[in-house]
Amino acid sequence: CGLSVKGAVYISQLLNVNHTLQVLSMGINPISDDGMAVISEALKHNTSLTELRVTQCGLSVKGAVYISQLLNVNITLQVLYMSDNPISDDGMAVISEALKHNTSLTMLRVEECGLSVKGAVYISQLLNVNHTLQV
Repeated sequence: CGLSVKGAVYISQLLNVNHTLQVLSMGINPISDDGMAVISEALKHNTSLTELRVTQCGLSVKGAVYISQLLNVNITLQVLYMSDNPISDDGMAVISEALKHNTSLTMLRVEECGLSVKGAVYISQLLNVNHTLQV
């Protein structure tokens, strides 16, 4: 639907006041890292959203950092789809670190994110300590 950073700002404002929305699918929209920054900030305080889909949204390592900050504090998000974003191994490293302490997320999708063997090692190390997560 062509949702950009400006649209992400509006959605983040909605997330600050809506306490019933459970699934947010923003896939295939160019929200970029800046859009993810405002969405992540809103979700730090949101207690209803259980599923976030940001597949193919133009997120890089910077976007992964915003997601990791969200995962450090949000205890209601259970499913995160972020495939087809070039987060690379560095992005996977910060997300893995956050998920070592997050027990609410049960599903993470990171296909086609530019991960190499190094990224797979981060996931493996994560799964050794986080037994509720499926990747």
